Amino acid sequence: MLTNIPAILSPELLAVLCEMGHSDVIVLGDANFPGKRFAHEGNCKFLRVDGISGTALLDAVLSVIPADAYVETPVQLMQTMDCDRDLEIPIWKEYEQIVANHDARGKSAVGYLERFTFYEAAKKAYCIVQTGETAIYANVLIQKGVIK
Repeated sequence: MLTNIPAILSPELLAVLCEMGHSDVIVLGDANFPGKRFAHEGNCKFLRVDGISGTALLDAVLSVIPADAYVETPVQLMQTMDCDRDLEIPIWKEYEQIVANHDARGKSAVGYLERFTFYEAAKKAYCIVQTGETAIYANVLIQKGVIK
């Protein structure tokens, strides 16, 4: 057992976060994200955390690793497709606030990637974590920073 570690971070996920070096990327995919396929195609690690929301996991992950301070937007969200541009995606505001709670740059540390660009980036990630998040466009890419 460990103290001061969010309980939703499994031993397997903690090991991944510890193994990651600076500039390595972890993807938190929503329940609809094709994480297993992308992990297979990209030869990266894959974990499932069914029943855990994207917001809870993002907060927990950022409580133990820093976002990369050497890039402008170390946290990337998946942008909506043109056909969905009019949709409101409330989880984005929640994600931005969580990042702002952990990063001195605030919401400006969050960027957006076009869907297929996000997919290609996910295939190059160190690990893809499939969450139980049911909100649409609730996928997050985090580039790990240096622990000082």
